[in-house]
Amino acid sequence: MALHDIGRNTEREPETAETAAAADDIAGPARTTWLEVSLIVPLGAWLAWQAWGVDWTTLGWGALFFVSCIAAVDLIPIPAWEDVELSLSFPIMIGVAMLYSPPIAGMIAIVGSSDIHELRHERPFLRSVWNRSQMALAVIAGSGVFHQLTDVHARWWILVPAALGATIAAYAINAILVALHAALQHDLTIRHVLRKMHGSRPVEFLLSYIGLALFGVVIARFFIEEGAWSVVVFLAPLVFARQMYFQSRVMADRLAGQNELLTAQAERLAHLLRKESATVDQLRELNRMKGEFVAVVSHELRTPITAMIGYAKTLRQPQFADDPVLREEFLERLERQGNRLVGLVENLLTASRLESDQLSISVGRVLFEDLCRETVEGMGTDAGRIVTTVPDDIPVLRTDRQLLGRILSNLLDNALKYSPEEATCELGARAENGDLVFWVQDDGIGIEPDQIARIFERFYQVDSSSTRRFRGAGLGLSMVRDLARHLGGSVEVVSAPGRGSTFTVRLPMQAPAEAVAG
Repeated sequence: MALHDIGRNTEREPETAETAAAADDIAGPARTTWLEVSLIVPLGAWLAWQAWGVDWTTLGWGALFFVSCIAAVDLIPIPAWEDVELSLSFPIMIGVAMLYSPPIAGMIAIVGSSDIHELRHERPFLRSVWNRSQMALAVIAGSGVFHQLTDVHARWWILVPAALGATIAAYAINAILVALHAALQHDLTIRHVLRKMHGSRPVEFLLSYIGLALFGVVIARFFIEEGAWSVVVFLAPLVFARQMYFQSRVMADRLAGQNELLTAQAERLAHLLRKESATVDQLRELNRMKGEFVAVVSHELRTPITAMIGYAKTLRQPQFADDPVLREEFLERLERQGNRLVGLVENLLTASRLESDQLSISVGRVLFEDLCRETVEGMGTDAGRIVTTVPDDIPVLRTDRQLLGRILSNLLDNALKYSPEEATCELGARAENGDLVFWVQDDGIGIEPDQIARIFERFYQVDSSSTRRFRGAGLGLSMVRDLARHLGGSVEVVSAPGRGSTFTVRLPMQAPAEAVAG
């Protein structure tokens, strides 16, 4: 597991922005070149100076053997832990650090350290020399620590801790240099680079790294006691097994990633199914409401039309031609049923415009007392059942007269519809804190507490079993609420079963600007 290979992960660190990439193109190479030269020059000079004092004849062919082993193993990269590339040259280098003095171990490391990118000319010469130099420095540090503690002929219980110390020293030097180089190149923090270098399982990575380095002890002792052939026999199956292990880890990580993706997709699908189920329920409710609406509106249209046809046929009878009293009564009834049809159609059109947010407002001067008088008179024969208590000192309003009249007429119509025929209802008003507050109070059937929140829904009536008893399409109160909001106000209701209801509307004296704009 060659330490310099860890740096390949950080070289492919993705940029987070185009500006960061442009800055790296200029500042990154300059900073890393300074770092590379500051290591290569003094280390090279020190190794050259140490080489003068080495008796090369005493080294034999062992140094060349380890150079060949390191180079051969380094050219077999094994992907593992995300983008980190690992090889098995590291335990060989630990064995070299135990067998040879720091200068010789450094020379073997710098010559033997290889990289497939060098052979393909995919890496600058200075960077290749930097990789070899920082590996050599790490092996020199490990060799120095080991020979300070013991030598390769020591007992196993002394040899293993010393080898661990050499491993930690070599790893620390290499990791710091690689992290510093990547941090300067990509303008990152050293901590961030170290976290990327160790992948998603840092503890497992380090333990595997240290455990693999202990093979360096076996390599060193095999070389002394059995010779080079034993090292080859030991490394061959180790390289193969390690390669298969890390390939299986890559496959496991890929499968884990795919499982996470599938889990996320399953959760997303479940969310979409829940959303789809809610949409289906909503469509069912809308379909139910549509059916109820068609049934109610059909009834509301059929009743006055049938009455109007009946009155018209009656007026055509000869016996009514000379009876002006009956003719006048029937004509008045025809007019009343016609007005009822017009009101229903106007409510439907207004509801449609409110739904599509296309209802315009025409603001003008409105005398509320006059509007109340006109609205009450428009109730026909039921006008006598309405008691008006509107003071004449209410300020002039700046609002839409037609829409305000629609609120009044719907509230009065609702109060009269749900009250006994002999009962009266009250229309009152007052000015309060710059607002107009008016109310309609009846002595009707009242509303159950659990139904108060629903009475402003479209096409909803308090008692569905009484839809034939109480006329209407269930649009009046919903339109009162929507029109009040459209004019910048609100509506409230206080009611109790059997004790009647009071609907109170609060509107600003001046229609808000956003309402006028809408």
